[in-house]
Amino acid sequence: MRPVARRTDPSTSHEAAWSLRDLGDLQRRVLAVIDSMTAATDEQLVDAYIAEHGPVSPSTVRTRRRELQDIGAIVVVGRGVTRGGRPCQVFQTAPLTASQA
Repeated sequence: MRPVARRTDPSTSHEAAWSLRDLGDLQRRVLAVIDSMTAATDEQLVDAYIAEHGPVSPSTVRTRRRELQDIGAIVVVGRGVTRGGRPCQVFQTAPLTASQA
């Protein structure tokens, strides 16, 4: 994954691209999984992560998702419902990271 920003992008996009260079392996995996999905709740993200990478604690995936959200790589795009019927947030990759290779 190579962070990119167009020359015409605002400085904040360039800062975000540089911050993605320091991602750890788990963060990169979580980012790749959610990037492959249109949008996902934490439950859906955990399920997809486990399907692709094997067993892991759900809190590990949620923590990595939050770290990615804190640096602007993942954004909230709506509200959903958990399997238990509780309201929750729906996430997707930020536009900057969706085109990275």
